Order: sequence, then C-alpha cells, then structure tokens
Amino acid sequence: MKNSIKVISLVGACLVSLLGTSCGNRKKDGPLVIWHDKEEGVIDVLSDAISSKLPDVEFEFIRKENLTETLKLVGNDPSSAPDMYIFAHDKIGLFDTIGILEPMENIIDLSLLDNYNDLTISSLSYNDRLLGVPLYYETLLFMYNKEKMKEDEVPETTEELYTYMQENYSGRRYGFVEQHSTAYYSAGWINGFGGVILHDNGTPGLNDPKTIEALKYHKKFIEYMPKGTQDYATVNTLFTEKSADSIFAGPWLVTSAKENNIDLGFAEMPLIPETNKRVSPFCGVQGIQVLKVAVEDPSRKELISDFLEALIDPQVGADLALLSGCAPANNESYELDEIKNNELVNAIKMSAESATVMPSMPEMDVMWTVLGNLLTEINMNDADVESACNEAQKEAETLIANMR
Repeated sequence: MKNSIKVISLVGACLVSLLGTSCGNRKKDGPLVIWHDKEEGVIDVLSDAISSKLPDVEFEFIRKENLTETLKLVGNDPSSAPDMYIFAHDKIGLFDTIGILEPMENIIDLSLLDNYNDLTISSLSYNDRLLGVPLYYETLLFMYNKEKMKEDEVPETTEELYTYMQENYSGRRYGFVEQHSTAYYSAGWINGFGGVILHDNGTPGLNDPKTIEALKYHKKFIEYMPKGTQDYATVNTLFTEKSADSIFAGPWLVTSAKENNIDLGFAEMPLIPETNKRVSPFCGVQGIQVLKVAVEDPSRKELISDFLEALIDPQVGADLALLSGCAPANNESYELDEIKNNELVNAIKMSAESATVMPSMPEMDVMWTVLGNLLTEINMNDADVESACNEAQKEAETLIANMR
C-alpha cells in the first residue's frame, strides 16, 4: 500500500477538554502522531525524509499552537497524547519533572549521535539523561553592515566595540545596537562575565558578584544607544534602515537585512577583556522528544525507534538548516557542500562555540520575567545596580518558592 502521509494543521481548532480528549488522538495501531509548532517547510523536509526511508510507516504531523500547555494537560494520557513532539529544548526540565518523557537510551543506540554537536546533546539532556534527538540550533550573532563598518574596524573585544560606538555616535547614527533590556538578548553579557541567571540547583544568581559586575559593565554601552524603547522592531529597524552599523541579532534578521540591501557581515562575539571570554549568548536547540505513553507497546516503540533513526541523517540536518536559517546538530552535515559554503550556517556554528546552553529547568520561567524587569530598572530607569540586583534576587526566590 502506498505510504499515507498526513500533515495536518490544527490552529486552535482542537481544544483539550476536561475529559482529556483531543483532536488527533494517538491510537495504538494508528499512524505515529507528532505534534509541533514549526513552519510548513520544516515539516515537509521531515516528511520527505521519513517517507523515503520508511515507505510503509504511516504518520501525522499535527500543528499545535499551545503545545506546552496542551502537553502539560494530556502528556500522560494514552488516548490523547502524541507519540512525539518537536519543540525547543527549554521545556525539557518541565516535561521531565511531570514525568512524560522517555529517555533516548531506551529507544535508540546513543552511539548514533556520537557525531552530534556537544552543545546540542547537553541542551536536550536533563538529570544526566538524553531526552530527545537534536535537529538544529540557533544563537545570536554579531552582524554588521560592511558599507558602514569596514573589516578592519570589526571589534575583537568589547572595549574596541565601546570605542567604535563612541566614535560613530551622532544621535542619528549608532555604532552598535541591541535589545539591551530584554533578558534573552542581554544574557550573553552576564554569561561572558562568569555571572549566572539560574544556578544548576535551580536557585537564582542575580545578586552573585559576577552578575552584578556584568550589569555594571554593560550599562556603559547603553549611553551610546538610542534612548527610550528597546523592543525588537525598533532595534532591528535601526539596523535594516542603516542607522546602526552593527547589532546582536538572530538568524531571523538576515532575510530582512538582505531585502534592505544590507551588505551583511558576520563576526565572532567580542571578547570581554576582564574575563578573557567572549560575550556568550544563549543557544536554543530544536529537537524531537518521545512521550512515555507512546512506547508502552513494544511494536510501537520499534516504529518510533526507526522513525528517529531515519532523521539521524546529515542530509536531513542540512536541509533543515538551510530552510530555517539555523545550524545542523549533526556535525557530519557540515561536510556537505551546501553547508560547507553557507556563510550564515557557519556563522551560527562559530557563534555557538562561545554560547551558553539556555537553562531548561522549570524555574527559568520565573527568571525571564524577573531579569527583564531588572534590566529595565538598571538600563532605562537608572537604578543602582547592586540594590536592584538584591531586590530582584529576593523576588525571584519568592516566586520560585511559590512555584515549587
């Protein structure tokens, strides 16, 4: 029988009821069900790979807009949970805590992942167990407009960046911009200084000496950035409209920059002289995870194993990376010509070498909000750094205690 492939988009159409039923239920003898929140092109790549390698396996990709909340409700329900889901790694800790994930060691031979980027493996690991197969990853990049910033002006250190900002500031032109008061974008400064947002034991580190030192140091750069709001659209528009020479931004900005005729350059994150470490942004990894309820039946577990192994293919990684503007988790993908010669993909790989794995502990949900508020107080309201950090630390500790 010809392979039946169904890629179903359910955008809010299927609501989970209090009885635990939902659209796209997994049946013991039915097709494999994979939930996701990805664009259609990514799913097309995965579908093509599976159908070519496993022509007799039936499967459905189902789009879920509120995937995290839905999995929290039905992840342990055999009649409603999917077999697998594709999502960013930062919810691994939450899902492991509520006990819905199956370790990869019980499904596939882990030696198949020996050639995967170490950072992607550690991202999808929690409590010393690998809880998913990495697909691709992304991190912030140092981007610059070659028309404005010459190659010999690209800063090697943050002090060189600061000097460049001073020399190229006019109130209408900026040497460098970033979302300086957004937690995700500013975390690289804290990480690069040896500070910490959340310790491995789930306790906040906002009043750690190195965190305070990082935020004090970072503040001086803001003097030469635009005053007022630092939202995503404003900062990126400054760069794409050629009012800013350089920026910390993700690969998602590349298309817009090129559409605006920016001669785009990529460079390593600048080195912080005080620590001799580079600015270290968070790295996010997209992977595929398996639900415990899906592997209770041995025959279905074997199907899932075959499914995952079919995706451990350098070409799949390359196709996903080129489509999504990210970097393949499989290092063998970089040996393929289309990846070897791709400037963006290799820039992400280079930047990730100094990146920090984004925490996947449930407590991090609290920290995003608290850190964001702390950055606003320091950078935009001119609060005393040490006092603000101490107050934020107390708030985070209280919120985490309440969450637990």
